[in-house]
Amino acid sequence: MRWTAPAIRAGRQADAAGEPGDPGEKGRGRNWRAPGPALQGLIAFVIYLAGMAAGLAQPLLPHLNVPYVQQGQVDANFYVWGMAWWPYAISHGLNPLYSHQIWAPGGVSLAWVTTTPAVSVLMWPVTAAAGPVASLNLTLLLAPPASAWAAFILCRRLTGRFWAALPAGAVFGFCDYEISHEASGQPNLTVTLLLPLLAYLVLRWWDGSLSRRAFLTWTALAFAAEFYTFLEAFADLTLVAPLALVTGYLVAAADARPRVIRLAADAAIAYAGGLVLAAPYLYYALREVPRSFHQQSTAYWVDLAGVVVPRGPRQLFTPQGLEPDRLLGMSWLAGVAGYDRTPTVYVGVPLLVLLVLAAVFHWSSRLVRLLVPLYVVIFLLALGPKLVIDDKVVATLPWGYVWSLPLLNSAESQRLMDVGQLVLALVMALWLAQVSKGKIALAARWGLAAASLLAILANLPTFASVVTPRAVNWKQANPGLRLSDEIPAFFAQGLYRRYLSPGENVVILSHRGNAMLLFQAEAGYYFNVAGGFINASLNPDQGACPALKPVQDGVPCQVEALSSLPPSVGPQRVAAFKAYVKRDHIGAVIVERAWAERSMYAVGKNGIDYKHVTVGGVTIFQVPKSDR
Repeated sequence: MRWTAPAIRAGRQADAAGEPGDPGEKGRGRNWRAPGPALQGLIAFVIYLAGMAAGLAQPLLPHLNVPYVQQGQVDANFYVWGMAWWPYAISHGLNPLYSHQIWAPGGVSLAWVTTTPAVSVLMWPVTAAAGPVASLNLTLLLAPPASAWAAFILCRRLTGRFWAALPAGAVFGFCDYEISHEASGQPNLTVTLLLPLLAYLVLRWWDGSLSRRAFLTWTALAFAAEFYTFLEAFADLTLVAPLALVTGYLVAAADARPRVIRLAADAAIAYAGGLVLAAPYLYYALREVPRSFHQQSTAYWVDLAGVVVPRGPRQLFTPQGLEPDRLLGMSWLAGVAGYDRTPTVYVGVPLLVLLVLAAVFHWSSRLVRLLVPLYVVIFLLALGPKLVIDDKVVATLPWGYVWSLPLLNSAESQRLMDVGQLVLALVMALWLAQVSKGKIALAARWGLAAASLLAILANLPTFASVVTPRAVNWKQANPGLRLSDEIPAFFAQGLYRRYLSPGENVVILSHRGNAMLLFQAEAGYYFNVAGGFINASLNPDQGACPALKPVQDGVPCQVEALSSLPPSVGPQRVAAFKAYVKRDHIGAVIVERAWAERSMYAVGKNGIDYKHVTVGGVTIFQVPKSDR
């Protein structure tokens, strides 16, 4: 039996005939013809998009032009800034990998910051027409359906069956990894369609329906696009792809192994082509390697409890408080494990059972013998350097040194779970494509697949859960906080032009996460901001204030010192603030009133006699020219 499974040949034949490949689709009449593969892909995408819009994204739809997602944290508004930055930098002839517009006046390198250039350039027309906020929100709306569609066409090509591929696509595109990062506003982690598309190209090479030249061209472009989407995902792909090829070689029939070697050679050539296309970015990044990245911790590894136990009700927050239990009524599961960690690694018991049963009953299939061991290897790597169960380190893993290697020491091993989820989607598609003998066996096969998908969908966060515990706590401590999602009119209506000069350096204070980057992007980079959160480990060193514990992310510590408790600010902090303002030529300090607490207005007290005016939802303290 050759490694080219009958399922692959059936998929190719079904594509040629324009048939879904399901047994019940034939013989419905001489004039009936099933949709072709392209139309089937379109139908699948429409189904996924409708599910996304009607379910998870329904709260977001009325707010597509409003910064609605995760305004209590820093990531979403950083990506709003990133959506605007690449079009702005390219159109103004600036180096997009270094910005003088943030952390002014010195600026900061963006070589190792996840600005998602491929997504930003792709969404450029939307950004130009509707603004960067709408561009990010639309990306978040489309990313899961697009990822599910890409997985669908891969599974459809593999099995030749529409109905087997449809739920399998959803297993990948709507997994907990994908949707949890959606609710955090992180397109670098949710635009994942390139992974199944690369596998689709490999499948087309294998079955001979794609010429070598076309394979090399499209695969090189896909590798480069992945690099420009998220560098860490590209590194993960670099780690996993050779493992998949080695596993494929081991399970292939003897006469098929030379083809595996040729595939590996062509994949290597395409990978090199992708690196050539990414060379400008790569060259600059290697010149600007940071001295240190974030330290590895259990937060970046897979907790085994989280693989089988979904997020508990303690983790989901809405403006009204805690969301109802999403454990299908089995709230005791959360109590059993005491699990209250990031949900991105959740797979669910039914899908793991399906994987085991596929291995037991279909081990004769070389595809199953490829996919099951590959998933196991990916899973073991995703565990990270140490075995963690219920937030407790149990043992050091012998292969954990991989995550201490250069560059990988900055990666989060748990993100490999998304690659594993694609493997599970393929296993499900093969599981459903098998011909079952008898209605009971068919019902059991589909019932387990339905349970696997339901266990995932029932525990996904929605965009109604975007107000974080931190923001809720702020509001409880400061009843004056209104937590308005709307951008203040001062920025949205261009009122800043009356009070600020082009290129003026300003500081913006707000409990809205990364407000200064959001407002700068909205204003089209009219002014520079002194600060801004770019990355937990790459933010500029605030060693000038070593004793100050940061309260607001990305705010210069000399300004932070004035607005931190206790309310009475000492003369040393005032002197440090004035020296900072003069050294960095700060022209104004702006407070967003809806997200402000009293301490943020300290720049107008304690002997700092800056004139201020309240306009368009902000209070602006203008620094006298003599003090700049």
